[in-house]
Amino acid sequence: MEESYGLQDYSDNSTTYSLDPVCGMKVDEDHAAGKTNYAGQTYYFCSRDCQKNFEEAPGIYIGQAS
Repeated sequence: MEESYGLQDYSDNSTTYSLDPVCGMKVDEDHAAGKTNYAGQTYYFCSRDCQKNFEEAPGIYIGQAS
C-alpha cells in the first residue's frame, strides 16, 4: 500500500493559490487572511500585517518606483 504523507492532489484545480507580495508565501485565495485591490489587480495575504504593509506602500512590493 502506498502512503501519501498528507499530500493532496490539486490537479482538478479546486484550489487557487497566489503569492503574498509582501513575504512571498503561497496563499490559498479562498482562505487568505486578507485581500486588497490595487491598480486593477487583486492581491492576497497570509496575514493582516502583510496586508497592512502592502496597503501603506504598494509600489515597494510590486516593483513600482515611489
